[in-house]
Order: sequence, then structure tokens, then C-alpha cells
Amino acid sequence: MKIVGISACTAGIAHTYMAQEALEQECKKRGIDCKVETQGGMGIDNELSQEEIDAADIVILAVAVSVEMAERFDAKRAAGRVIDVSPTEAIKQTASLIDRAESLAASAAPEAARTASAAQPPASGEKTSLGAELFRYFNTGISYFLPVIIAGGMMFSFTLITGTVEDGRIIPSNQFWQNVYDLGMAGFAMMVPVLCAYIAYAIGSKAAIAPGFILGHAANTPMGESHIATGFLGALFLGFLVGYFVRWMKKFHVPEVLQPMMPTFIIPLVTTFVLGLFYIYILTVPLNAFVQYMIQVMYQLNGAGAIALGIGIGILAAADFGGACSKAATAFTLALMAEGILGPNGVFRMCCAIPPLGMGLAAFILRNRYDAADRQLGISALFLSSAGITEGAIPFAGKDFRRTWIACAIGTAVAGAVGMLHGITSIVAFGGVVAITGVVEGKLWYVLDMLLGAGIIVLILFFTKPKLEQEK
Repeated sequence: MKIVGISACTAGIAHTYMAQEALEQECKKRGIDCKVETQGGMGIDNELSQEEIDAADIVILAVAVSVEMAERFDAKRAAGRVIDVSPTEAIKQTASLIDRAESLAASAAPEAARTASAAQPPASGEKTSLGAELFRYFNTGISYFLPVIIAGGMMFSFTLITGTVEDGRIIPSNQFWQNVYDLGMAGFAMMVPVLCAYIAYAIGSKAAIAPGFILGHAANTPMGESHIATGFLGALFLGFLVGYFVRWMKKFHVPEVLQPMMPTFIIPLVTTFVLGLFYIYILTVPLNAFVQYMIQVMYQLNGAGAIALGIGIGILAAADFGGACSKAATAFTLALMAEGILGPNGVFRMCCAIPPLGMGLAAFILRNRYDAADRQLGISALFLSSAGITEGAIPFAGKDFRRTWIACAIGTAVAGAVGMLHGITSIVAFGGVVAITGVVEGKLWYVLDMLLGAGIIVLILFFTKPKLEQEK
């Protein structure tokens, strides 16, 4: 039996490669020939050839974003030999996933595997829910958006080494740091067009990129008689609108002589013209009204409202250890940051570091509950925590999911609530202690609340996790 697959998570960092390793290791145990292509932050590695795909009995797509070159799997999908799962499912439920693959391969008339592929709907069986489809397109946009905002945020963080913050603005100390700051501003100016363009790309493929960039830039630029810019929210909405409009246009039957012009000339031109004017004359006013309402609500948050928001941010940061829930929270906090509201972003960046920090500390403090191998994982978790990479807690969750998840969720929720009350704010799109220079207000609370959340995780595990001899 031969299995091939793709693994791709939103950020293209941890889950992508952990899913690959989980699938290949499980197949190796069973004597199954397996090759998994990774579509991560560094691009495509271990690439599958068409011959390898055609020779495979089953294709497993463990993805949270749209698959690059998805047309390679069209024949297998039509034959019902494709299984679509999330990277998290491939990591946590590897054995049952391979059981399902073996059962499907052995069946004479395979059931159609459920799918969330951006390129092709399932040939038969259950259809993908609209929500799952939209979320995958959104994650694709976020996966391209994150490196841009992180690079820009790092430039701001570097500037703050010698600069100051006055009235929420970074003041560089000299011309050199002004140049660095300007590079950061260029990154922030690009983040909205990139989000719009790659959501559109996930839906409508290459022909949607140009109108996506143009309309994303339009969303970020004051336009129309009232000079309204709708920013992140407008780009998000336009990304989906452009993608589906391009997908619809690609179905047009045009004379053969015009077909080469469709993806490079006709589709981008018509899409930009029609949707651009539709946006300026119809969408800007209601979208701007919603944005202003959201800003007003956020500025008025205090007391119980701030605590509730902090709890929500903390739970999302820990819910799937850096997976789709965390990326949704990333988008929410960055949308607010684009409107000048820095508090939720600061609290979220702190919370991202807490699960791996707490688990790393627990592995060393609770020595009668974690063995030497766990302490090796704890070292890695502590390093990952310093950069705000929540995925560092995943190996512990893989061994004892229920206790680890409960402890991490409670710890980050409490820290999130306290962080909102302490007024922590940040202007960078990454977390951990390395992001301390990007914290505008509450630097000390940023560290103390992070340690508070980690301490709660250790305390909960002290009471809930049995000693090693009791487990045996």
C-alpha cells in the first residue's frame, strides 16, 4: 500500500512538519510506503511528482490552507481516494486516520472522502460546509499576511531599542532608526493588500491576485467623496468578493481567440473596474460605520468587559496550541491594531507564550510527574515560548491532552484577563519575551502576567497530574 499526502498549516511553521512526521512515522510502523509533501513557510519541500500521486492508493491532505497545485489530485479526488483533514487531526488522531486510509484503500467502491479543498469540490458524498470553506480561504490569506506583519513589526521593535513612544507614535532617535522605522511602515502598509490578494487567490487562483492587491490597497486608502478607508475589514470582505467574482468569470464561455487574454487582461480589468466602483459607491459607508462602531466599543471596554475580552483572547491562544483558533485571534487583534487599538494585541502576544512556558516549567518543577524525556521537551518548549510560539506545548498535549489542555486554557485565560486590566499594549505581531521592546505600555506587567499564567499551569498540573509511579 502507498500513501502520499500534503501537510500545510496557517503559519507554515510547526503544525506543517509535525503532521508530516506523525503521518510518516505511523505509516512506517505499519510497513506502509508513505511520502508527505510539506507546503510550509519556506515553500514546498519533499515535492510529490505526478507519477507518485498516480501510483498512490490514498491521498491525505492535512491542510488548513488552500493547497498549491491542487489540480495534481483531481483524478484521485474524482475516484474518491482523497481524505481531507486538518493538520491538528493528523497530529492527534494519526492512528485512526491511517486506519481510515487502509479501509478506504481496501474497499472496492471507495466512499467519497470529505473535503475542504479550495480547488475542487468532492465528487460525491458530503459537501464541505460553507463555513469550513470560507475559513480555509481566510487561513490562506493569513498565512501570506503573517510574514509581512511580522517583518514590519520587527522593524518597529528594532526602532524602539533607542527610540521612544509619544502619544502612541514611535519616535526614532536618529536618521538611521528613522529609515528602519520607515521600512516597518512599508510592511504595515502592505499587510492589508496582501491579505486581500491571497484570500482572493485561494478562491479564484492566479487571475484573482492582481485585482486583490489593487482593491486591498483601495481598502487601505481614503477614497470616494467622503475619503473613507475601511482598512483590514474592508480588505477581508473584498478578498472574498474578488475571489468569488473571478471564479464566476472563469466559467464564461468566450471565443477561443480571447481565452489567452482572460486570466491576464480581461478578468483582472473587469474585476477591478466592477468591484472597485461597487466598493467605493456602495460598500464604503456601511463598512466604515461598522469599523467605527467596533472602535468605539473597544475604547469603552473596562472592568467586566475588559476581563471577558481577556479571557476570550487567552482561551483562543491556548485552544489548539497555535492552530486555527489562534490564527483567528491573530487576525482579530491585528485588525484592532490597524485601527490604533493596541491592548488586545499586547495581551494576545503575551498569552501565546504562556502554554509552552508553563509546560516547560512544569517538566522541570514537577520532576515526579515528568520524566527525563519530558524535560528534554521542556527545554524546547522554553525556547519556543521565548518567541511566542505556542506549538511548543503540543508534545505535552500529545501525551496527556486533557490535563494539558485544561491547565493551559485556565492559565492563559486568567493571564489574559489580568493583562487587559493592567493595560498591556504592543505594536508588534509576535510574542514571547523577545517582543518586549514592542510593548508600548505595561512592560513589567507583560512579564509578570506571563509568569502568572505559567505558574497557574504548573499549579493545576501539580494537583491533577498523577505521579509517574501511579501512572505505571
